[in-house]
Amino acid sequence: MRDLSAWQTLDRRVILSDSGPIREIAVETVRLPDGHVIDDYFTIRLADYALIFAEMSDGSIAVLRQYKHGVGRVCLAFPGGALEHGESPLDAARRELREELGCVSDEWRAVGSFVTNANQGCNTAHLFHAVGCRRVTDATAPDLESPDILYVREEDLLNRETVEQFAGASHVALLTLVTHPRLKR
Repeated sequence: MRDLSAWQTLDRRVILSDSGPIREIAVETVRLPDGHVIDDYFTIRLADYALIFAEMSDGSIAVLRQYKHGVGRVCLAFPGGALEHGESPLDAARRELREELGCVSDEWRAVGSFVTNANQGCNTAHLFHAVGCRRVTDATAPDLESPDILYVREEDLLNRETVEQFAGASHVALLTLVTHPRLKR
């Protein structure tokens, strides 16, 4: 059986450090358990974020339809965004629901927190299900993508063509964790 011990970081050099969405890019020299040394192992730290499966009081699900430059196409996405400094994931989810949809919810369920890239680190996606969402104001988020807000039935989200319109794996994970009968909490 192979040794799956932690790698040893021998050296670490920060190439970029910023308070924006890209927090840090670094290059490390690491030693693997078998003694092999990698001189240029890059790590990336991005802002952690919260995503919300927003179930409205009428049972419809709010999704955003917007252009995402990283993939160069119009995609579906769940509401969400970066955690602000010192903000808890749940507080960020509540803020993002209000900013992006103008909604609040009294019933929140944490679905899970997952690292988006286990090799480079990147960031953590904190996934939430908000039930009984109701509109209390206009959306106020100054979002670069200028999203259209769509309200769709859950069963309409669960077909291959719709799922393929989501660009982010964390969005598909949220959809799956909330809707799959064997994965519901």
